[in-house]
Amino acid sequence: MGNKNDKPKEEPKTNNNNNNNNNNNNPSSNPKAPPPIPPKPSKQQEQPPSQRDQKEKEQRDNQEKEKDNRDEIVDEEVHSNTNGGDFKDGGETNADGDESYSFWDRNKTFKPEKKVKGGKQEKLQKTIKATMKATLGGGDLRKTVQLPEGEDLNEWIAVNTVHFYNAANMIYGTCAEFCTDETCKTMSAGRNEYLWKDDQKYKKPTRVTAPVYIDLLLNWVNEQISNPELFPVDENAKFPRNFMTRVKDIYKRLFRLYAHLYYSHFEKISSIGAKAHLNTCFKHFVFFILEFKLVDDKGLAPLKNFIDKFKDQKSDD
Repeated sequence: MGNKNDKPKEEPKTNNNNNNNNNNNNPSSNPKAPPPIPPKPSKQQEQPPSQRDQKEKEQRDNQEKEKDNRDEIVDEEVHSNTNGGDFKDGGETNADGDESYSFWDRNKTFKPEKKVKGGKQEKLQKTIKATMKATLGGGDLRKTVQLPEGEDLNEWIAVNTVHFYNAANMIYGTCAEFCTDETCKTMSAGRNEYLWKDDQKYKKPTRVTAPVYIDLLLNWVNEQISNPELFPVDENAKFPRNFMTRVKDIYKRLFRLYAHLYYSHFEKISSIGAKAHLNTCFKHFVFFILEFKLVDDKGLAPLKNFIDKFKDQKSDD
């Protein structure tokens, strides 16, 4: 017999109201209910996956390409304690002849001087020197960079490129003794640091000391201007289609040599009496760059204030 205290178990009650509510919320069970509103897709969902993946891949490729091709400025901010490159202007030398360059001639060159070849190029080289002789006694250096009437633009740029390479070579030949691996552990101009890349030994942008960078730079420029496919010697030979693109790289890198000298060695250069000579060579170089748009504003930024100062001066100032 069972225990009197034991009660029969009650069956759980069903909630008919809840069941009715659930049925009402179920569109399949309630034919009168409106169809559900689908959620609004996000912008990312609206874009087809294949298109989104392609865009992300392009962004990664561009970032990688920019990183690989970077032998540009690491820190683009100009060192503030030099006022953005606001160096004192020593003016041109008051001399009869190519005096600015003859100062460096009295000293050793860092690399052998490059000679132009071909009758037309030699003629243009003489034109450069004659114009320099006529203007260095107080004239306007802007006149030395203008394309002579009837001359080919590429030919004019090619001959001047050889001229500016020799000038940079002579200038650094004098400064090399106080630009050492110990004093200049990086190739810099204030807070701007330059990395070397040449697609040969240095296939990635690489940090090197300033003397190593400049040695690589001058060797590289010499290779470019010695290449007859890029700098034709035969008067009947044509310049390559990418001549201007490649020559801009030369001027961009030569500018870095000047930027380093001004930021790191200007006081020493002034102490040996070479400030006016350096300024004249640099002005000639910059006026040529500006005349033919060979270096962009980003490349010129380390010495922007100094360039703006003499660029706005009148020829008789």
